[in-house]
Amino acid sequence: MTLLDPRANELYASKLYSASIIGHTTAHSARIWIRLYEPGQWTLVVSKQPFSGDLKRLGEHNIAAFLQEQAIQPCAVLSHDFSYASNLTHCFDVAELEPATRYFYAVMTERKEVSRRTELGYGTPRQFRTLAANPEEIVFGFYSCHDHINAGGDVGAWPNFLEQLNDLKADFVIGGGDQIYVDTNAKLGFPDIWKWLKDNKPALLERYRKGRGYDQAGLYEYLLDIYRWYYRVYWNVGALQQVYERFPQYMIWDDHEIMDGWGSFTEKERLKRLSRLFNENQPSVDKMLVNLMWKAACRAYYEYEHSHNPQTPYDADEPDNCQWDYSFAHGPAAFYALDVRGHHDVEKQGDPYLLLGKTQMTRFQNWLQAAADNPTCAVLFVITPVPLLHWVDALVNYADLGSVKDDFMDEWDHQSNWSERAVLLRNVFDRLDSQGKLLVFLSGDVHCASAYRLTHERYRKARVYQLTSSAISRKPAPAASMLGISAGGELKGSKGVFGERLFALTGNKNFSLLRVRRQAGGQYEVAVDLCWPGEEAGATIRKRLILD
Repeated sequence: MTLLDPRANELYASKLYSASIIGHTTAHSARIWIRLYEPGQWTLVVSKQPFSGDLKRLGEHNIAAFLQEQAIQPCAVLSHDFSYASNLTHCFDVAELEPATRYFYAVMTERKEVSRRTELGYGTPRQFRTLAANPEEIVFGFYSCHDHINAGGDVGAWPNFLEQLNDLKADFVIGGGDQIYVDTNAKLGFPDIWKWLKDNKPALLERYRKGRGYDQAGLYEYLLDIYRWYYRVYWNVGALQQVYERFPQYMIWDDHEIMDGWGSFTEKERLKRLSRLFNENQPSVDKMLVNLMWKAACRAYYEYEHSHNPQTPYDADEPDNCQWDYSFAHGPAAFYALDVRGHHDVEKQGDPYLLLGKTQMTRFQNWLQAAADNPTCAVLFVITPVPLLHWVDALVNYADLGSVKDDFMDEWDHQSNWSERAVLLRNVFDRLDSQGKLLVFLSGDVHCASAYRLTHERYRKARVYQLTSSAISRKPAPAASMLGISAGGELKGSKGVFGERLFALTGNKNFSLLRVRRQAGGQYEVAVDLCWPGEEAGATIRKRLILD
């Protein structure tokens, strides 16, 4: 059996080579993520002026001389030696920018042996805009579940999303989980990373055998390159790239960046994924492989998604020490992205919070208190990739069979997570009630859309909503799934908390646009447009909800 080369395999899928992502951006700074096609020193140049002149060869000058010749006064010139150690990726931190200002950027090289010395920003100008210093209104997009492979190559709502973001001059975008799918498309002739590992396990172990054990460092690097390959395939979509390279992106993962249902399987169930019938199976070896896959998934996620989020503690050698949850604020709104995968474990001992873990729950509670008490914060958004409320209770808690078992155990609405959800909601309602502030949970995961108003019989002033928007390109849940979406009622395990369904959508790929704006009386409202492609090419249908 011949093992594939993770860096160079064909597998009938085109891959991303050079690309950019605008990451966490404020009024005075921006994080700019770059991926290039080959190693070496490359330079990011940021300017208020568009780039012009001989961008292909830079007039055979060095970069500084070329910019001077074109009368371009750069705001930043930052260089980095790109290498395969980070899969040719790097995140630049650009500081001392001006508020509400458009900037152009390009990636150039001093090396004259390359055929084109401006790799990004050569054919099409690349640009982004910083945020206003004290905006009274912000506009942002939300999406989740990108899987054009499952949709037969159809890129879904990405062109519509791009058009709407441009029309509204959106400030930023949030990716709410499952930005890639490493594990679900084997039946479509596309590799499932875990099935591939199971089928190729003997050859892989033979290649990395070392004495009586295995070269675990070599195995890890090999598996890491496979995870990286999925990002390069999934993100090689034109409209997606245009969104990423222009609008600041905030991302959080869900299970499909790791393994379908990661955290909802027991160790025995995870090992079963690698068991081969009529072959000798060694649980200790399979456990080693699962742990290396987890470590590789974390590293690839950091390189491609988390590295351009607001910075948090990161430990490449021990991913269990990493903090994937993070917070940020723009204008009158504060945001918290919850990590429901990095510390999710149904067999967790000594920790009542199976989804978030005690440490993350404490961080969230501290953030919630600070945001609730902050007079400049009017609206709070909490990104939780799996929704607090969506499916009917009977479906979530009494259909834990076969392939859907892990999907429902992922949900906050599953009985195993009721007590944790109760703590989360009790804190939310208690903290917001005194100020009467508005909080919106943003979720994906379920491949359809829904919106709920959440109320508490004791805390009447708190205004809480749950908005779910999924999927932007994954094949959507069938229209018949509407029967499985909860109509509302009291949330099990959260006494006194009730959900009222405001909207539900199945059978369509979708995304959301949100606008936070001040009303005449000084109070803020959130206008939500749930959007999906219409029958006519390029048409976008929208359902507007006002959360006040």
